[in-house]
Amino acid sequence: MVLTAATVGIFFALAGLALTLLFAAHLRSPTGRTADKPGAARISLVLPLTGSNAELEQLLDALSTQTLPPHRLVVAVESTDDPAYRRIKALGGQYRNIAITLVVAGLSTLCSQKCTNLLMAVAALDDDYIVFLDADIMPQPWWLAALVAPLAAGRADIVNGYRWLTPKTGSGAAVLFAAIDRAIATLPRLSHEKLIWGGSLGMTSDALEKLDLTQTIGRALTEDLPIGARAAEIGLRVLTRRAIRAPTPLGDCFRDLWRFGRRQYQLIRIYRPGLWSFAAAVVTADLMARLALLLNLVFGGWAATLVTLIGIAALGSATAELRMAIGRRLDVADPVGTRLRQHLLTWMIVPLPAVHASMIWNGLVTSPVRWAHIRYLVDRRGQITGIIREPHFDQLA
Repeated sequence: MVLTAATVGIFFALAGLALTLLFAAHLRSPTGRTADKPGAARISLVLPLTGSNAELEQLLDALSTQTLPPHRLVVAVESTDDPAYRRIKALGGQYRNIAITLVVAGLSTLCSQKCTNLLMAVAALDDDYIVFLDADIMPQPWWLAALVAPLAAGRADIVNGYRWLTPKTGSGAAVLFAAIDRAIATLPRLSHEKLIWGGSLGMTSDALEKLDLTQTIGRALTEDLPIGARAAEIGLRVLTRRAIRAPTPLGDCFRDLWRFGRRQYQLIRIYRPGLWSFAAAVVTADLMARLALLLNLVFGGWAATLVTLIGIAALGSATAELRMAIGRRLDVADPVGTRLRQHLLTWMIVPLPAVHASMIWNGLVTSPVRWAHIRYLVDRRGQITGIIREPHFDQLA
C-alpha cells in the first residue's frame, strides 16, 4: 500500500515536471516584428462585458498599445441597465486610437448571456479577422499579433491560447489557485479533445461564417467548447499557441476563486465528460497517494516515507520555479512574496491537490451553473432550462 502510494506520488510529480519542461522547450515568445503582421487587414475585437469592471481602463490601455492595432473594438452588453454600458459610454471617448462600438444584446433566454452578447456583436462584422477576448485579461503588447499572424500566413483558421493567472496581492488563496491553473496552462493540448479557450480566440472571417455561431452556441452555456467541437466537425485548422498565455489578474477571495474553478469543471463535465473523468481520476489519485504517505509517516514511522514526501515536494518546487520562469518569458514576472508562497504550497503536500479535487468533484453537479450575476438551470444535454438573474456584482465567480 505504502509502496503503491509512493510510486503514484513520485510518478505524478515527475510527470508535472516533465510536461512543464516540454512546454518550456517548445515555447517561442512572439516579437511583434513587422514581418509577422498582416499588413492592412482589418481586425475586429469582440468583448462581451458585464458589471462595473474595475480594471476596464487597464484592459483598454493594453488594447490601445498593441503592436498590431485593431480596426475596432465591439463591446457587447446585456442591457442599458448593465453597469458595463455606462462604463463604456464614459470611457469610450478617451481612446481615440480604438474605434469602440457598443452593442446592447438584450437579455438571453436560450443560451448564456455571454453567448448572446457574442452573437449580437458578430452579426454585422465583415472584417478579415475576428478576435474574441475576455474582459479580465491584460494582454501583452504582442498578444494580437501573435493571434493573427498564423491566420494571415494561412497556417490556421482558428488560433487560441489560454490564460496565465497572476495574483494581485500574493495572498495564499490567489497563489494557490494560480498554481493550479498554471499547471493546466502548461499541459499539452490534445487535438482529439477539441479544446479551445474563448478568452483569446482569433479566426478568419471565412471560419466565422463556417462555424455558424447561431447554430453552434445559440443554445449553449459557453462558447469555446462548442466552437471547438464544431471546428473539428467541419475540419477547420485550429492552432493553440503556447506563447498566447494572457495575463489574468486574480483576486484574493477564496470563495469566488473556488466558484470560478468549479464552474470550469461544470462546463467540462457537460461538454467533455471523458476529459472530466480523466482529470478527476488523476487529481484524486495524486491526492490519495499523498494522504496515504502522510498517514504512514504519522502512524507508521517509516523513514522512507519521509524521503518520498521530500522528493515529491522537491519535484513540485522545481516545477513551480520552472513555471515562474515561463511566466517571465511571457512578460509576467511574479514578485518575491508570490514566488515564496508558491514554493511553500508545494512543501505543504496536500492543499494543491485537495482544493483542485474539490472543484472537480463539485463540478459533477452540473446544475445550476453560477456565472457572474446569473444562475443557469441546465439539463443533462447542456441545454439551458431556466435563468435566474440577480443584481449585478463585480466578482470573478
